[in-house]
Amino acid sequence: MTPGDGAPSAPRAAGFVRGLSLAGVVALIAGNMLGTSLYTLPASLAQQVGPIGLLSWLITAAGFFLLAILYGSLGTRFPRTGGPYVFAREAFGDFAGFQTVWMYWLSAAVGNAAIVTGGIAYFTRLFPVLNESLWYQFFLAEGILWTLCTLNVLGIKIGARVQMAILLFSLVPLTLLGMVLFHFDPANLHPFAPKGIGALATGSALLVWAFSGIESATVPAEEVDQPGKMIRLGTMLGFGVATLVFFVFALAVTGVLPNDVVASSAHPLELAAQQVLGPRAAFWVSVGAVFASLGVLNGWTLMVGRIPFSAAEDGIFFRAFGRLHPRYGTPHVALITGTLVAALLIPLYFVKGTLLDVFTLLILLANLGALFPYLYNSAAALMLARRPGGDWSPAFRRRTQAIALVCFLFLLWATYGVGQEVIFYGFIVMMAGVPLYIWFKTSERAP
Repeated sequence: MTPGDGAPSAPRAAGFVRGLSLAGVVALIAGNMLGTSLYTLPASLAQQVGPIGLLSWLITAAGFFLLAILYGSLGTRFPRTGGPYVFAREAFGDFAGFQTVWMYWLSAAVGNAAIVTGGIAYFTRLFPVLNESLWYQFFLAEGILWTLCTLNVLGIKIGARVQMAILLFSLVPLTLLGMVLFHFDPANLHPFAPKGIGALATGSALLVWAFSGIESATVPAEEVDQPGKMIRLGTMLGFGVATLVFFVFALAVTGVLPNDVVASSAHPLELAAQQVLGPRAAFWVSVGAVFASLGVLNGWTLMVGRIPFSAAEDGIFFRAFGRLHPRYGTPHVALITGTLVAALLIPLYFVKGTLLDVFTLLILLANLGALFPYLYNSAAALMLARRPGGDWSPAFRRRTQAIALVCFLFLLWATYGVGQEVIFYGFIVMMAGVPLYIWFKTSERAP
């Protein structure tokens, strides 16, 4: 039986080294969700949606809570490197698996360019000399990308330790912002919906960027200690930590600053801290933002190397991406290639305008790339829950079907919110992969 017919895809003895503990899984998920989404996304949300974006946070969090349940279950039952690709192929076969890995991998690579763009906005606050030339910002962004790529080539344990340390350092300055909530001014919520109630969908589309990463534990599944337990537990804990932080600081920024002020700044959390607590607090918030951007970029660099690994092994993606470094046991070719894609997008600094303009464009493109795999995986969970066989109890099957259907409808709504232009370009990118799939399937190298 082929995977599309219901046969399980067993983990390959590919030489991965297990070393991702529960703490590492939580740090990977929370770190991948926090970061530039926490520090820069409120500005994009204020610009595109307004204060009603607070409701978008609630709606998106509810949708991704259900998605977290699905990923925790799927990752436990199919613990093979690649996560979303594995689930889509398991349910629907090779073509769906290819479309998933193609869009997901591009989303991660493009997303890394957005992450480093958001981080540079806060670097310029700490080091004003960077504002003197876009070239300074360009070379700093490139240096950060390739440094973290090198660290991840050196092994999962090094990458996980860096992730845990960075997450800790980034959260400590954020405690200052808890004090900002005491200065919440309801007047800043008016007008509440300047773009209309329909802007909620746009808000959720933007916030997919914040919650992307909920599937992180499933991607390096063969490197997780005790995956049958840690993937589900780590997913829910990581989601809980990140979501709590999101809500606190969304309220802080929206309630302390007028919407037009938030919308015009690439560093709104710093502005909020400065207005309430003074310049010293604002400085430490910027320090936290720098660490957070490094953490999320480190986590997604780790991911971009694992996302296409199993697809490459199965012969439906670039075979070189399935190679492991002979000494470090990491997918070094995929890591380097994914970093190269992000690095080639950095010159957008010179043609698009402001850092915030570049950041908003990149996250919409990356979000659309992520929404396709999420849609496929919601449908995959529904298919697998309805497929006969396996050890799924009737009650578990019914619950999974209900959750998967709600997730699918929510994700369709978020896709609508991305907008016609981005959906158009996303469709073009997805279709551009079809000739590649045909070549992979008909190549003599395919198994």
